[in-house]
Amino acid sequence: MATSIDGYIAKKDDNTSWVSTADWGIFSTMVKDANCIVMGRRTYEVSGEDFPYDCALNIVMTSDTSLKNESAHVLFTGATPVGVVAIAKEKGFERLLIIGGGKINGAFLKARLIDDIYLSVHPKILGEGIRLFANGEHDIDLELIGTRQLEQGLVQLHYALKK
Repeated sequence: MATSIDGYIAKKDDNTSWVSTADWGIFSTMVKDANCIVMGRRTYEVSGEDFPYDCALNIVMTSDTSLKNESAHVLFTGATPVGVVAIAKEKGFERLLIIGGGKINGAFLKARLIDDIYLSVHPKILGEGIRLFANGEHDIDLELIGTRQLEQGLVQLHYALKK
């Protein structure tokens, strides 16, 4: 996830124009490597022309029943995080890349279905917006796996959730 230094993944209006080109490149590589991505309806809507990501199965979690599967690369579902993992496994995927937003991130975290967290911390303070993890209070210990200094002042942090 791209995040500001104060923990926001987007401005209140879903704007992510502040995310660096270096980070978009990392994101594209991670999507290709994962082959299966999970997002919420708002993330799907702001993806615009980028959606669907043709190199992966795109699972969009939504309660909006008017959204219909557009292709073999897209699946709209009202399933819970546990249900989404089951759907992905049924389709032969072992790894999922959760790409947001904060509600989806928080739901998977609450269900303890996240193993690793990759954060690209931008040298930016947004002050308000969409939090990295929504949906309640979380008190979860992490283990730092690694750090990388990237272009454009970014720092990538890799954490594993302590089980």
